[in-house]
Amino acid sequence: GGREAGQLLDLYYAAQGFIRIGKLYDERYVTYVESVRNEVQIKLFCLDPSYLLKQNGKGFRSHILFSATLSPLSYYIDMLGGDAETDYSVVVPSPFSSEQLEVYMEPLSTRYRDRGHTRESIAVLIGKLTAKRTGNYLIFFPSYAYMNDIYELFTTQFTSTTMIQGAGMTENEREAFLAAFDADNPESLIAFAVMGGMFSEGIDLVGDRLTGVVVVGVGLPQVGLERNIIKDYFDGQGKDGFEYAYVFPGMNKVLQAGGRLIRSEQDRGTLLLIDDRYFQPRYQRLLPQEWKTADGGAPMIPEQYGNRDDSGRESFTRQE
Repeated sequence: GGREAGQLLDLYYAAQGFIRIGKLYDERYVTYVESVRNEVQIKLFCLDPSYLLKQNGKGFRSHILFSATLSPLSYYIDMLGGDAETDYSVVVPSPFSSEQLEVYMEPLSTRYRDRGHTRESIAVLIGKLTAKRTGNYLIFFPSYAYMNDIYELFTTQFTSTTMIQGAGMTENEREAFLAAFDADNPESLIAFAVMGGMFSEGIDLVGDRLTGVVVVGVGLPQVGLERNIIKDYFDGQGKDGFEYAYVFPGMNKVLQAGGRLIRSEQDRGTLLLIDDRYFQPRYQRLLPQEWKTADGGAPMIPEQYGNRDDSGRESFTRQE
C-alpha cells in the first residue's frame, strides 16, 4: 500500500544519506552505537564541521557568515572553518538604544538538583514581573519537562491568561500561538515555550505584541552521549570541551530567545534572566553589552541577592 511505499522510500533516502556521510568520514567523525528503547541506533557523528565547511568555501573568492548571536566570535570562527589569523571579523553595535530595554537578573539556581527548591520562587517571579505591566510575555525554559513543571505551579497561583508550547505542534497550531500575541489584548498573556524551539528563533513580534521575555536557565543542553563525546573530543584538542559542548551552544539559545524582544527602533521591553550563573564571568562575558549595562560602564552586579517581599518569597532585583 501507500504507507509501505512511503516507508520504503524513507528507508532508501536514509540509506543514501548514510552512504554519503560515509564518504566524508575522517578523524573528525566518530561512530557510536546507542540502544534507544527496543531499537539500536548507529550514527556517524561529525564532531568538528570546520574542515568540511572550509573545503566547501574554497571555490569562492570570499564568503560572509553573519548572525546576531555569534558569541563568542572565536568559537564560531573555529567551528565554521574560519582562520583567526587571516580572516576579518566585524562586530556591529546594536542599532537599538539601552533605554529600550530593561534588564533584570535573578541569582536563583535552575540546576536540576535545585529545581525543587527554587520552582516556587521562579513561578512567583514570573507572576510579579508580568503583573507590573499589562502586555504579552514569553517565558523560555531549557526543556519541556521543566516548562511543564513551572507552568503547572504558575497556573495554580495566578489567574493570568496563559498558553504553553506543545511538542510536535502543527503549522496551524504554531500560527494560532503567534496570533494570540495581539497588541490590543485587554489582559496580559503569559506564554510558556522552550529555548531552541520554534518560538525562540526567527519570529518577529514587533511593538506591543511582545512586552517582556523571561529566560529560565542558561540554556545548557541536557547531559547526554553526544554532548559528552563532543566534550571529550575538544578536551583532546587542548580546548575547553565543556564550553564547546555545553556553554556556547546553550548561551546561543539564550541570545536567540532574548532577541525576540527588541525588533525595531520603536520597541520597548523587559528582559528577566533567571540563574545564578549569569553572575559568573564564564557566562557574563557571553552576554550582549546592552544586556549587561545601561550606560556602557561596569557590569550590572546586584548590591544584594535574594530580596524578600512580605510573604518571605524571593523577589527580583533591578540590575543597575
